[in-house]
Amino acid sequence: IGDSITQGFQHLAIRRPEWSYAAMVARVLGGSFRQADFAGPGGRGGPLVDLELVLRRLAQRCGRRFDVWDVPLALASLASFLDEVEDYWERGDGARASPGVELHHDLSVWGLEVLDALTLTDGACLRALPPPRDDLLAVPELGQYRTLRRVYNPTQALALEERTALELAGEVAAREGGVENLIVALGANNVLGACVQLDLRWSQSADLRKLPHERSVTVWEEAHFARVYADLAARVAAIGAQRVFLANVPHVTIAPITRGVSPRARASGGAIPPLYRPPGATRGYYEYYTHFWVWDDDFDPRRHPHLTREQAIALDRTVDAYNAIIQREADARGFRVIDFCAALDGLSFRGTEGAPTYPLPTGLGHAMAANPATAHRALSDGTLLLDARYLSIPSAPLPASTPPDELRRAYRGGLFGLDGAHPTTIGYGLVAHLVLDAMKAAGVPGAEPGALPWDAIVAADTLVTDTPPLLESLRDTLAALFGKLPLERAILKAAGYGAEP
Repeated sequence: IGDSITQGFQHLAIRRPEWSYAAMVARVLGGSFRQADFAGPGGRGGPLVDLELVLRRLAQRCGRRFDVWDVPLALASLASFLDEVEDYWERGDGARASPGVELHHDLSVWGLEVLDALTLTDGACLRALPPPRDDLLAVPELGQYRTLRRVYNPTQALALEERTALELAGEVAAREGGVENLIVALGANNVLGACVQLDLRWSQSADLRKLPHERSVTVWEEAHFARVYADLAARVAAIGAQRVFLANVPHVTIAPITRGVSPRARASGGAIPPLYRPPGATRGYYEYYTHFWVWDDDFDPRRHPHLTREQAIALDRTVDAYNAIIQREADARGFRVIDFCAALDGLSFRGTEGAPTYPLPTGLGHAMAANPATAHRALSDGTLLLDARYLSIPSAPLPASTPPDELRRAYRGGLFGLDGAHPTTIGYGLVAHLVLDAMKAAGVPGAEPGALPWDAIVAADTLVTDTPPLLESLRDTLAALFGKLPLERAILKAAGYGAEP
């Protein structure tokens, strides 16, 4: 039971849930693992827009670089892509019942906040959906609700129409002789919206009685979070799983969904430290945090949306409060906690000034070195050119004699996808490794992190193994996607979970 990270959301869409961390863990443990089908029209995924596929389609029109005269062609291509996706999920097969499986094992839905696991049902979503309309350059309306209906009640059975995720998990337990291992990974969306929308709107008591599309909150107050999480934990306990794992919440300011900039530090020639490190903190903070498509030397706090350093610190302290609540509920009920927060802290690159501490698995290094498409990212000293920055590649392959420091500057990212918030396939492999570590410590039979098929995981990560050529000119590409094409609206709409923010 979780949100986008558990479902396998990637590049602003769901296309290959079989490479979610949950599916990878299930394959290592053995047995069946049922997930909803989100291949979408012609394999394009949905019900939003897969940015990797968009870039590949645009590259067919624009080559390796965006120019001004490419914009009309790019708009036409994007409009065609979005129209196919919108038609499929609003009026086509994506809006109809899926034959076959009545109950899935993966009950995760992108955008879920803690309260939503207690209240959202197929029926609630169905009643909220507006009549279909054919909009130009738009993603499916209330895409989160369309996703949930396909996950919670794929056959559109009347008996399951008013069941929440927790009630559906209980039904799985009743029908299949119990649940051995239950992962609950919720809470990140109770704060992530502040980074996507660059606005802190704190929860009010009235939000506890609203559905997602009725709320405008981007950060939940600690007291409100404690109240709904205690209810969640009690209902999870009632399912009666043999083992329950609660994932805590990562610091959302680390993901490259926001770009940290320190203009005063640059203007002073470095007299002011670019990163401020609060007492006792493991990493530093920039002066401002803005959208990832706004470049450092373009940023102007008077005209670009942003969070201040103080707001970013407040968000991280809110996450710390959430995690204390999660740990308290776990201790009270004998649940185990998977420390997503510490793992992402250890992977932080910019906040640690290029010195992340999280050790990447040996199997990943061997797989990257053995794959011709990624061998250049595996250095002879064992260093992997993978980090938590936004993906960037050089405009031409670098010779083997290139110094390691120059290679690190040229090859950035690889752990987060093109929406800046969700892992690549390799990134999901790291999450699976972390989960299997926790399961092994809990004595789960077959939970062996070393059994992850890293060769297959690396080969399946097409963003890293076959990076769209438009990313060679990253600055121009991001400026075109979010300045000249209407993809900023798609991201903001996703952050509003389908409603206009």
